[in-house]
Amino acid sequence: MEYTVGDLAKRCGLTVRALHHYEKLGLLTPSGRSEAGYRLYNDADVLRLHRLLAYRQSGLALKDIAPLLDAESPPLVEVLTRHIADVELQLQRQQRLLRALRHVAECAALPEGEAGVTEHLLATMGMMRRYEKYFSEADLARLEGRRVELGAEALRASEAEWPALIKAVHKEMARGTDPASARVRALVTRWQALMAQFTGDDAEVRAKFQTMWANEPAMQRDTGVTPELIAYLRASAASAAKTEARTKGTKQ
Repeated sequence: MEYTVGDLAKRCGLTVRALHHYEKLGLLTPSGRSEAGYRLYNDADVLRLHRLLAYRQSGLALKDIAPLLDAESPPLVEVLTRHIADVELQLQRQQRLLRALRHVAECAALPEGEAGVTEHLLATMGMMRRYEKYFSEADLARLEGRRVELGAEALRASEAEWPALIKAVHKEMARGTDPASARVRALVTRWQALMAQFTGDDAEVRAKFQTMWANEPAMQRDTGVTPELIAYLRASAASAAKTEARTKGTKQ
């Protein structure tokens, strides 16, 4: 099928001027001309235009698009499949950003929230960047699935419990409490339960959280989850494991 420049512009939501501009840059040249000399675009031209617009929407400059258009000429289904994947990825990122901004706005709406909204926004932005640095899209999708499974009420309760739990561990550390004590073991048990609730008890995701906490000083500062705190919790967990092993050995 063939399209005039006016028809193609109307059908794809562009202006005739834009199509002329693409032609001038060598990005989209009509494959034919009518007897009257009017530009005619065929199916291959439409496919090339779709690829051009997909590259533009991904943020590439026009000068960088030409080599990509000329380098390959995949089937339409392949182009559409790639574009769908790109759009889905962008939507997932936009949805995460939307949830984060809504959370900041909800906190700002509280009576005491307005004063710290800038710091909260900065912390949220930093956290999002760190998540994207350490977790794959598949990891983030699994975490989002856990959020949905938990539900808004349980999620808020879990998020509210973390600061109190971290503070309680720091308190025991400051007191010099033996990590093997029952009080610290109880905190470790709760810590593990919350982490399992949040990660779906996914060992790979849990390990990535540990790596992120270990490598990000800003996160340690913002959350209070320092290397010293992690070492303290691990010492307590190791002590509990040894006690359990001895108990099993005695029973056998």
